[in-house]
Amino acid sequence: MRGIRYRIVLTYVVLIGLALSIFGVYTMQFIEKLYMDSMEAHVREETLLLSKWVTPHLDLDKNLLAREELQDLVSRTSLETGGRVTILDPQGTVLVDSRLDADSSENQLTMPEVSAAASGTIGKNIRKTSYTAFNMLNLAVPVMGDEGPIAIVRMAVPMEVAHDTLTWLWGRIGISLVVVAVLASLFGLRFAHSIAAPIEVITNTTRKIAEGAYDERIYQRGRDELGVMADSINLMAARISDQIEDLTQQKGKVEGILTHLVSGVFVVDRSGRVTMVNPAAEKMIGVTAEDMLQKWHWEAGGNFGLSTLIDEAILVGTAQKREVTFYKPVERTVEVYITPIQSNHNRIAGAVVLLHDVSDWRRLERMRSEFVANVSHELRTPITAVRGFSETLLDGAMENPEITKQFLQIIHDESERLTRLINELLELSKIESGHIQFRHGPVDLVKLVERTVVRYNHQGAQAGLSIRTELPEQPVELEADGDRVAQVLINLLGNAIAYTTPGGVVTVGVEEAGAEVVLRVNDTGIGIPEEDLPRLFERFYRVDKARARRSGGTGLGLAIVKHIVEGHHGRVVVTSEVGKGSCFRVYLPKEQPHG
Repeated sequence: MRGIRYRIVLTYVVLIGLALSIFGVYTMQFIEKLYMDSMEAHVREETLLLSKWVTPHLDLDKNLLAREELQDLVSRTSLETGGRVTILDPQGTVLVDSRLDADSSENQLTMPEVSAAASGTIGKNIRKTSYTAFNMLNLAVPVMGDEGPIAIVRMAVPMEVAHDTLTWLWGRIGISLVVVAVLASLFGLRFAHSIAAPIEVITNTTRKIAEGAYDERIYQRGRDELGVMADSINLMAARISDQIEDLTQQKGKVEGILTHLVSGVFVVDRSGRVTMVNPAAEKMIGVTAEDMLQKWHWEAGGNFGLSTLIDEAILVGTAQKREVTFYKPVERTVEVYITPIQSNHNRIAGAVVLLHDVSDWRRLERMRSEFVANVSHELRTPITAVRGFSETLLDGAMENPEITKQFLQIIHDESERLTRLINELLELSKIESGHIQFRHGPVDLVKLVERTVVRYNHQGAQAGLSIRTELPEQPVELEADGDRVAQVLINLLGNAIAYTTPGGVVTVGVEEAGAEVVLRVNDTGIGIPEEDLPRLFERFYRVDKARARRSGGTGLGLAIVKHIVEGHHGRVVVTSEVGKGSCFRVYLPKEQPHG
């Protein structure tokens, strides 16, 4: 604010100085003119009076002067007035002079005042002479006769007194003007402070408001323009504070929504640079927010299809929707919705990109399609067999008892297989839909294994293999649904017997592992290739389809095992080596979580 204060003071002082200077010069010129006019009038009166005095001393007939008397009169007048008195004839010749010098012998008709007097008028001239340092006021008056001027009386008065008087006046007036200028400057400084101080307060307060201190207020007592400005700034600050508060709350809400939103969201401006991104978008695209912000969208997203949609939405101004496949960090299918952002002038200011990960939906759709196809295929096989053998019997094969018995046995086996398939499908559907409630209770896993293995010893003997157990002597207690755990063991034993060649061994063991128990079923069968392990628990997935069908398997056993184990908050781990056998380990918690 020093600048505005100094500008006000400087402007005020310049104006005052200019005004006082103009006023001083005008006043001095006015006083000087009055003084000179007064002096001239006084000299005129004295000269006219002198011209009357010298008239009797002139011999008008012979144009001669009574020189002694006239010289005496001129000398006395010169002493009294302090000026030089000269009597001249109309031709400019000096007759009598109070000061005898070189000028006295010269003709004076060329002098302006003498020339004017010779023509019958009063002449005046101011000039400097050799015998004085100051100008002389020369005033010449004609002495008139019957036929015109008979003589000229000239009085030359030095202007030393006038010069001193005017110099003194100039000094007094100059001092007065300086005093007035100083007082005016002090008043101007006070005036500038009275204007600049409120402006400084307003400026400092507005600077603080601009820096974010919206609670700052200006307290201005006056009701002038500065007071109105202060009130306006206070009102503006209050409104800005309210708007900032609203924007902060809205920003917090938006950030909270975007942060916890499952769908990915990022925003690009009109130039195509990413200005905002949420965590879900970082996860889908596989790039952190720091690496995406202020980057071009094609550089940040790294997907040509997505970049093309964004460019089209910004250039054309229409919403875009399409599925895009991302290959990094993992392959996923993303449904992209792009909405252009309209500015206040109906221009495209950018676009909002919404990403929905539909990989699971697409995978479920594929699994559903595969499931329908597998179910159709599995149902078609027994139905085709039943239909084919029944048609054969109807066509006349019933006449042969042996063929009839064989065909009826096949029809019976296929119907049982069909029944098992339908039952297991219903069972799996109930488990997946959550319609089956597990009845948890205390279960002795050792006794459960012993009872189950006894039931399968005969089947193992028929297959030419032996079933062994490795059980601890003391009971192994856990909280579980005993029937469902038995179903898990039955399915694992059935698979082990089906995929183990004659002469092999199937071993069932129970172990304790801290807060968990381990149910282990391992065999010396054909083994499972490593590439098949990830899909082993899918419905209808078989490693050896021919062997599975010969054994009467439906391809749903391991899927049911997985869901039952997960329903008990456990897990299944499979290790296998082709040609050497497989090992299934089921980990179940001893106590089920409650609540």
